[in-house]
Amino acid sequence: MAKTPKFDTLDSELVNRLDELFREDDLPVEALTAKKRRNSPLAELKKIVLSIDWEITPQALESFLDQVRLLKGVYQADKVVMMFLQILGSLGQYIKSSRSKVHPSTFTLLNRVYARLEKIASTPNMPEPAKRKWLQTEMAAYQQLREKISQRQAAASATPAPARAVPVEPAASAATAVTAQMLARAVTELKEFIRSEMKALRQQIKNAP
Repeated sequence: MAKTPKFDTLDSELVNRLDELFREDDLPVEALTAKKRRNSPLAELKKIVLSIDWEITPQALESFLDQVRLLKGVYQADKVVMMFLQILGSLGQYIKSSRSKVHPSTFTLLNRVYARLEKIASTPNMPEPAKRKWLQTEMAAYQQLREKISQRQAAASATPAPARAVPVEPAASAATAVTAQMLARAVTELKEFIRSEMKALRQQIKNAP
């Protein structure tokens, strides 16, 4: 018995739905990996980090800090990821407050911290010691950056002014002071955050059966 047009239509719809369901099975690994990355919670932050490399705008920095705050809610159960986000947030605040006077090493550190954050977040089975080693490395790099910034500011303050130099505007001096204060506060907050997290971790180990 020949199929009627009605059954032909039904068969066609069924085939299309099955194709839709199993289409991803035919995709190469690279395509599936790319799709997974696009759907990652970090996808928007990555776009902003790349845009900051090209141009520092107030809008990009605000979006960056907003994304960091949002991701802290997403990854609040992952202590190592939270610490990486804390470093990114501190760097973002420093860039926002300094703009044209940002130390050039800041962007290298920002990109490296993000790259390691992305690797950790996308590798659920990564051993905890490996993640903590990366975190320790970036914490040390962050502290070194802070020291470089302090040294550059000290050198600028110690440089004798030319005889006919235009006097420094009070607003510029105040901005430099605010930048130093914000960076110092960010480092203090980061240290306090890590100290509290390590204390909680030690307590968990102590209470473990």
